[in-house]
Formats: sequence, structure tokens, C-alpha cells
Amino acid sequence: MIRCQLMVIALFAAVCGFASVGWAEQITIAGDAEATKPLKAGEKVPDVTVQNGSGESVSLRSLVDDGPTVIVFFRGSWCPICTRHFADLIKIHPEIVEQGGKVIAISPDTAELSSENEENLGIPFELYSDSDVKAASAFGLAFQVDDATLTRYEKFGIDLEKASGRSHHALPVPAVFIVGDSGTIRFAHSDPDYRQRLEGKKIVAELKELQ
Repeated sequence: MIRCQLMVIALFAAVCGFASVGWAEQITIAGDAEATKPLKAGEKVPDVTVQNGSGESVSLRSLVDDGPTVIVFFRGSWCPICTRHFADLIKIHPEIVEQGGKVIAISPDTAELSSENEENLGIPFELYSDSDVKAASAFGLAFQVDDATLTRYEKFGIDLEKASGRSHHALPVPAVFIVGDSGTIRFAHSDPDYRQRLEGKKIVAELKELQ
């Protein structure tokens, strides 16, 4: 019921042209992963904030203003495919640094969970929390998880509300964006099929081409 009310409020605000004054009015959540509309190369990084491991709000634009940045959106620390993808990202991280770049990763996990995941996996780059999925929404990646999937997740002990600290039941489509010095997206990749992830060697190759 709460989820439905939020979607109705957001739709009503969009139709009436209301100014953004609250959480529901500031985000757009697609009905499913296939309906998302991710940002493309040539577009600017949105002016949104994420939280670092200490729970402090940080401007995403400020994180990409000092050199090439690889932004990775993932579903959360509970996702085994995300964990495998991180193993690949950790492997290529030295090459990205050699190219003068850096990596930041964003998920709906709370700041606390993000910090724990970073430590547990030995991740050499920072994970940021997007519990309200505002960043995912701004990048056109946020979508609603249907009830059947929520029930299936619960059977595996996956609690999206506990992971995010929110009741929106929304996730981002996994994605990789490479951003240039000016905050312009130079390369974008996403796939509604969460099992399909961009290989690390492809990220390095694209980064080299942009130099």
C-alpha cells in the first residue's frame, strides 16, 4: 500500500508540474528493469548526493571533477553476481589507476552496509550509499521490484528493506559509466538482465580509448 501511494504521489506531481519538495517527487522509478531509460554518453553526471561510509552526504559531481571516473551501480552486498563482478573490478583497479582514473561504486545499501562490504571484500575503492535511490533515479536506472520477486528473495533470506533501510523496494539496473574531467559521461553500459555485467577488460579498454 505504501509503495502504491508513493508511486501515485510521484505521478501526480509529475503531471501537475509541482516543484520537487519531497522524496517521492524527486525520483522516478520504472515499473520494471526493461522500462528504465539510462543516461547515455554525452550527457552530464546528475547533481545528486550519495553517502560515504561514515554516512556523510557527498556531491556526486564533486567525486568526478578530478579526473576520469568509473561509476559502477550495483544491486547490493546481498547479490552474489555483484560480488563476482567486484572481484573483476578489484583485479583491474591497478590498471584504471595507471590510466589516471578512479572507481566509485553505488548501491541502495545503507552507509553502514556499504562500509562493511568494502572491508569484507577488501575493495580498494569507496562504496557509496544511495538508500533513497535518488542517484539511481537520476541516472535512469531505478526500477520497482515486483511482489513475486520480493517473495522469492525472502525465501533466500534477502531483505531489501533491511539492506536499504527504506521501504521503496527499488533497485538500480547494474551499470557502468565512464566520466570525463568535465563531468560528461563518455561511455555508458547497462543491461536490464542483472546477470550480464561489463567485463573488467572492456572497462579498461574503453578508458584507454578516452585518453
